Amino acid sequence: MSRKIGFIGGGNMAEGIIGGLVASKSIDSASVFVREIRADRQQYLTGKYGITAASDNEELLKRADIIVLAVRPQDAEPVVRAISGYVEDRHIIVSICAGIKIEKLKDWIGKDVKFARIMPNTMIESGRGYSALAVADDLTDADRSEVRVITDAIGKTMYLAEEKFDAFTALSCAGPEWFILYATALTDAGVEIGISREESKAIVYENMVATGTVLAGSKKHPYQITDEMNTPGGIGIAGFHSFQNAALTGIVMDAVYAAYKRTTELG
Repeated sequence: MSRKIGFIGGGNMAEGIIGGLVASKSIDSASVFVREIRADRQQYLTGKYGITAASDNEELLKRADIIVLAVRPQDAEPVVRAISGYVEDRHIIVSICAGIKIEKLKDWIGKDVKFARIMPNTMIESGRGYSALAVADDLTDADRSEVRVITDAIGKTMYLAEEKFDAFTALSCAGPEWFILYATALTDAGVEIGISREESKAIVYENMVATGTVLAGSKKHPYQITDEMNTPGGIGIAGFHSFQNAALTGIVMDAVYAAYKRTTELG
């Protein structure tokens, strides 16, 4: 990345992106700035990643070219309105605020400014998972490349129409939490049938990684894979019956829809 980048907000998601950028050497840490209202948090970020603290938003916008808006969705409007007086033509505002469209951000800032939206993956520390990226039509190819550096530094990038962002947020960002719930349930089940917790965790976690690898690399429909695994009268089909009886598919679809509905409410 040739341009300097500044973060308004230094929460967990901002830290994940900063860590990814610095670790991947996508940008020199001296070209990264942060403005976080909690002094202890700002000091922590600058100390850990070697980035520079900005005393206020005005200083941040003077020193950085790409501005990452990393505040809570409910705090976005006052922050965007507050920085409007410091924004210049060279700036690109990149929002990671869930549920808030570029059109609304432009309305709040009250001037012609370049915007992009990112919905980061929630497993940033793994370097895996997709982040969604939407850019306004007025961004040049060079602008788009610079913004994409952010998402490429924390996993994979999926260009997505902005109207699909709420659905992406519900499925991709909340999805890992539900995998964790399932993994924990499987681990407890292992303990119940006599396997130690450490052994059970090791089995479950490795199986999750292995299964994801197989699914991602296979052109088969997932049910084709399970059909091949379910031998007649076998152990897999016996457990499969229990999941079907409990309407697992419906439960999962209800959970995703609930997350999607909540995401639209935030907007």
